[in-house]
Amino acid sequence: MNWLKGRDSITRNVLGIAAFIYALYIPLALSVAHFHVPRPMPPEPRLQLFRFEQGEGAAFRNRPGPVIRFEDDQAAQRSPVILYEDDKPLGPAHSPHDEVEYIGRGHYSHWKDVGILMSTSDNTDPNRNGRLYWIGLPSQ
Repeated sequence: MNWLKGRDSITRNVLGIAAFIYALYIPLALSVAHFHVPRPMPPEPRLQLFRFEQGEGAAFRNRPGPVIRFEDDQAAQRSPVILYEDDKPLGPAHSPHDEVEYIGRGHYSHWKDVGILMSTSDNTDPNRNGRLYWIGLPSQ
């Protein structure tokens, strides 16, 4: 029976040490949870995009007014607009619409009378995935 007393003592010591470590961990974890790291932004000038319309497959559409004049067209005008997901540029730009729809993974185009037809990097809904979408505006 003496060996049981020794075992109880070890168990109490281990539980006491674990409780002490846990007591130190909780305030540290809570302080880190409230630490805010600002998201990097794409270069100026820029415009944040909101409210994307669901298209076919992985495609979503947005028609930002300030850059309509830069849209790709049949006359070989190529849009200089760069699309960003948080701080990372998406692409390839000027992708055919079927690639945006059926491959996704960041493909996008900025096409006349369509606006920006884009897909997210992981083909999720840009209205719900928690990421920010920006376009780098051409210098004027």
